[in-house]
Amino acid sequence: MIIQKAWSWIWNPPVDGPRATLFIRLMTGAVFLWEGIMKFVYPNLGVGRFTKLGFPMPGVTAGFVAWVEIIGGILLILGWLTRPVAIAFIIEMIVAMLSTKIGVYLGNSPLGQPPAMPKVGLGAVLHDIRSDYAQIMTSIYLLLAGPGPLSIDAKMSKESFSMSRRLSAVAVLLLVTTGTLHAAQSMSAGLSAPSAVADAFDQGQRAIKAKDYRTASGYFRTALQNQPNNPEVLNMLAFSERKQGNLDEAFEYYAKALVLRPRFPEAREYLAEAHLQAALQEYHTLQQYGVDGKEEVTELAKEFGEASNNLK
Repeated sequence: MIIQKAWSWIWNPPVDGPRATLFIRLMTGAVFLWEGIMKFVYPNLGVGRFTKLGFPMPGVTAGFVAWVEIIGGILLILGWLTRPVAIAFIIEMIVAMLSTKIGVYLGNSPLGQPPAMPKVGLGAVLHDIRSDYAQIMTSIYLLLAGPGPLSIDAKMSKESFSMSRRLSAVAVLLLVTTGTLHAAQSMSAGLSAPSAVADAFDQGQRAIKAKDYRTASGYFRTALQNQPNNPEVLNMLAFSERKQGNLDEAFEYYAKALVLRPRFPEAREYLAEAHLQAALQEYHTLQQYGVDGKEEVTELAKEFGEASNNLK
C-alpha cells in the first residue's frame, strides 16, 4: 500500500499551482540543460572535472550526468515527468555539493582554491555553493508544488494517462541509456586525452599567473597535441608566445583559434594587443635608426596619438 501511494505520488504531481511556476521551471531546467551540454563541449567541465574529483569511470559518469542534465532540463522546461526529474536533480545536487564543498571548506579541493578571498572555510563554501543551493531549492519546490498548470503534466492529468506516463518514463530511460552508451564510447575511448588536456590546460593557467610563460607554452602545446582544434588552448598558447615576444607564432595561433570560433572576445582582445606589441616593436626599431628614421618615428608617433584619440 505504501509503495502504491508513493508510486502514485511520484507520477501524479499537483498541477493547480500558480501559472508563474513556469518561470521556476524555465530557470531550473535551462541551467541544467546548458550545464549538461557544456560537459561535452569543455572537457574540463566534464570528464576532466570528474577525474579530479575521483569518480569511478569518469568518462562514463560524466557522460551519464551530462545526458541526465540535458534530457531532464528539457523535461523540466516542458513540465513533463516533473517529479521524477526533480528527484534525480536533487540527488545529483546533493552528490555534487558533498563531493566539492567539503574540499573547499578544508582548503584541499582537487579543483583548486577560489581565485579570490575567501579561499577556505565557511565563507568560501557559502560563496561557492550559491548556484548549487538555488538549483536544489527550486528542484525541491517543483517536487512538492508540481509543474503548475502551464505544463504537459497538467494536460495529461485531465484524463487517465497512467500508461502514457509509464511509456514516457521508459522512453526517457532509453534516451539516457543510449546517450550514456554513446558518451561512454566516445569519452572513455579517449579518456586519457581529455583528462590530459584538462590537466595541462590548468597547469598552463597556473604558470601564466606566475608569469612563467615559457612553462605555460609547454603545457598548452601538450594540450594541443591531444586537441589540435580546441580554440581555448590555441588562444592561451598564442598568449604565452606573445608574452615571450614570439609574435609570428602568436599570430598563427590566434588566427587558428578565431577560425574555429569567430565570436571569441578574449582572443580578439589578445590579438589586438599582439598587433599593438608588434607596432611598438617597429617604433623602437625605427628609433634605433637615428637621423635616418627620425621622420618615420615622428609620423608613427602621430598615428599612435590619433589612434588613441579614436578610442575615447
